[in-house]
Amino acid sequence: MKGFKFKGQATIEFILSVGILLAIYLSVYRVLIPAVNSSTISLIEARKNIWSRVMDVEKTKLSGEYRLNQHTEKLFIPLNKLLPVNLQGNNLRELKKLDKKVFYSMSRLTDSWQAKSVDELSTRPTSLVVNHLLSGEIIELIQNGIGSLFLTKELSPDYLVFGTISPDVVPEEVLHKKE
Repeated sequence: MKGFKFKGQATIEFILSVGILLAIYLSVYRVLIPAVNSSTISLIEARKNIWSRVMDVEKTKLSGEYRLNQHTEKLFIPLNKLLPVNLQGNNLRELKKLDKKVFYSMSRLTDSWQAKSVDELSTRPTSLVVNHLLSGEIIELIQNGIGSLFLTKELSPDYLVFGTISPDVVPEEVLHKKE
């Protein structure tokens, strides 16, 4: 009789443990998995909003309120007056909190200092090169005079050009096909 009693107790313990595991599985399946899926969807949506190219004023805001920008803004103002580089300080894009319960606070530095046209690919870096100030008509006249006096064509303005940046220069090793 004792063996039958032990077998019954083991069966009841097995049924209880299977029931508890089934309850855990159903709670995970019905509650946690949909919560994870909705959080994943809202996170993907938040990333799309923060990384979208077009500025959506309802979802994100631009600011320059970060510590590094507060110090560099003092440098940008006189630099923009001297050189045509147009560095901007409002380049931090932050997500706004809407009426949604789930909110992922995200921010990114927008790359507002990049060249916005093909011409700016060479003019913006050229304006930052100090030797660019030496590329005027007076310097060319001096170069022609020195080149003709010393009979060195390397000093003429056709060969020695100050402060130029060519965006089309590609190193030769890049042009070779890799095998």
